[in-house]
Amino acid sequence: MKTVKRSLTALLAVLLTLSLAACNKDGDLDISDNQVGAKDFQQNLHQSAMTGVPTFVETDTGYYVGYGRLYYIEKETMKMTILCGKPDCDHTDPDTCNAMIDARYLLAGGERIYYVSNSNDPKTVGAVKTDATDRRVVQELKFQETSASQSSYDSAIYHRGYIYYISDDVLYRVKLGGEKDTAEEIWKPEGAGSAQSYGDGRVDFNPNAIRYTLWAEGDILYFMANVQTTDGTYKDVLFQCGLDGSDVQQVWVTPGADQVGEWDRAGVSVSQWYVMGGYIYFYLSGGDFWRTELATGKTEKLADTHEQTQYGSAVFSDDHMALLSELPADFYGEVTEGGRYRALGDSIFLYGIDGTLQKDISIEPLREALDGKIDVELLMCDSTDVYFLATTTIYSGSVGNTGSITLWRANYGTGEVTQVYKLR
Repeated sequence: MKTVKRSLTALLAVLLTLSLAACNKDGDLDISDNQVGAKDFQQNLHQSAMTGVPTFVETDTGYYVGYGRLYYIEKETMKMTILCGKPDCDHTDPDTCNAMIDARYLLAGGERIYYVSNSNDPKTVGAVKTDATDRRVVQELKFQETSASQSSYDSAIYHRGYIYYISDDVLYRVKLGGEKDTAEEIWKPEGAGSAQSYGDGRVDFNPNAIRYTLWAEGDILYFMANVQTTDGTYKDVLFQCGLDGSDVQQVWVTPGADQVGEWDRAGVSVSQWYVMGGYIYFYLSGGDFWRTELATGKTEKLADTHEQTQYGSAVFSDDHMALLSELPADFYGEVTEGGRYRALGDSIFLYGIDGTLQKDISIEPLREALDGKIDVELLMCDSTDVYFLATTTIYSGSVGNTGSITLWRANYGTGEVTQVYKLR
């Protein structure tokens, strides 16, 4: 692998844990360590953020869900509501609707939800009360004004008092509530931050940009990046380091066909992955569930999932692995041999984290409830259910239009598949 340079900057200022008084004149937001400092990164919920939205934050009583608006799912009743609170609001105007927050959610701390804004410029961390009132800015994140990688802030995660995020391919951390100039540089690859421009001040793209996926567990920070290796090819590579960026080291690279057999992206990228207890658990679409011990590099197969489906997508939790069967399909939704697009299969296969097949859950109820071509995206799984998004496309001749977008869950115990909420 090409030598990857890591530079750690000196701390630019004394790190501060600020009340909102430093960021908002009202000064009544408490983000002290006794509220949020001990909260760990919510691993199983981050998988939806890897692929897009919705994003989830869990509390003892429910889930806050971000999907253009802020929602809440109560665990006891599984009732999902838009967190607005204004009578007769149609929840479409961001200037009047409390719930209209376009954001990536980080954590629930005390009486507030913290998030990184998708739309603000400069990029900011915001907070809102759990009833979606009293929205305000907590801090501004450090970004270059002409950054080619500003959009990568959606990789931001929260872990043990710090927000970890990327700008210009550089991995930073900053305390929740800290001033932006106190951001510490954790890791910096060779050629970071160089962008091509149109010449009129607009940034086109960074040809050397690296897309990161951030992860954390205990005292270790992980990040996955697609980088050039010693044989000249680009592969997904997992790095780990201390939470302060010390001792950055490569601990895993996408295995090749000589290790895991042929599959659609052999040796290049991994379909889905999950780090826990010193192992990386991963799914290869059409090529089974595996895990690698990071300390030794020993890789073992957990389940022959290709026996269930030749295509698929997966999500993990500490106890489960869920696999959605998929079919190749062309643009118009017709099943084809080796097509570009994926269409709904017929099952979600539930495995224990040891690879034991526990249940085959039919998702035929979606076909009965929804009209049009159905695309399904697994979002996350918890101790009782796997959650997924179903998007329908209605075709008129060669033109397809998005129909409904609904959130569903499949229960492990009963195998029941139910619609949680119609998002659109």
